[in-house]
Amino acid sequence: MEDFDATRVETFDELVTKHTRRELEELAQKLGVENLGTKSQLAEAILEASKKQKEKELPKTIPASPKEAPMIEKPKSAAKSVVRGTKGVMAKSAAIDSKVAVLQKAGREIREDGIRRMNKGVKEFHSACDGVAREMQSDGRKMMEDGRQRFELGQSEFKRSLDAQIKENHDAVARMHSGAREMQASQEKMSRSFQKAGKDIRDSGYRNLQKGLNEFQGIVNSQVKENQKAVVKLNSGARELQGRAASFNSEIHRYQEQDLKNYVRDFYYG
Repeated sequence: MEDFDATRVETFDELVTKHTRRELEELAQKLGVENLGTKSQLAEAILEASKKQKEKELPKTIPASPKEAPMIEKPKSAAKSVVRGTKGVMAKSAAIDSKVAVLQKAGREIREDGIRRMNKGVKEFHSACDGVAREMQSDGRKMMEDGRQRFELGQSEFKRSLDAQIKENHDAVARMHSGAREMQASQEKMSRSFQKAGKDIRDSGYRNLQKGLNEFQGIVNSQVKENQKAVVKLNSGARELQGRAASFNSEIHRYQEQDLKNYVRDFYYG
């Protein structure tokens, strides 16, 4: 920003896009421009103040002698003051400059209108937010008061229920002690009955087990005899099957040695 005054005058778009708000505020202080609020307004004011300052400094930059003239850079405002023709390229250039000026003016008007609309919208938004905030605060106070009343009512009801439950618990404890003594006596009686019943079950089980073992031994002996008879029958059947298998093998061998050879010879040699 320090070399800004020594160079050309930047355009509005360059001021807005290339510089931060802090840099524009520093430049505005150097040019004696008051802070106008938004960045766009600040850039407009800086642009106008810079142009005015350049116009004031213009006579000081005129060279004192012809030798120093080539070292001085001519301001752009001097180029714009050249009289243009009414035909050809000069007329076309003049028309373009006029169109650019119109577009720049329209752009400034659009920006200013947008800024006004934005400021108006911001004020309306802040007003609406303030109304909503006040309404929310009022509703919040109402909700807090209602919640406090409900909490106090619930606390009192809970205390009454707790007192009633404590009394009921005391009565239940007294009944529990009485019931515990009755349960102990009943358990002792039940234990004696279980012991007697267990002894009877064990004795009966032992007798039944002995009887079952005797019956099982008789069944096993009978099954052993039957198995022995079956083994004898199986051995006899096995010998018979072995004889049949040997006879079948000899028959197959005879067929291969005699009948098959005769059949093959008769088939090929007729």
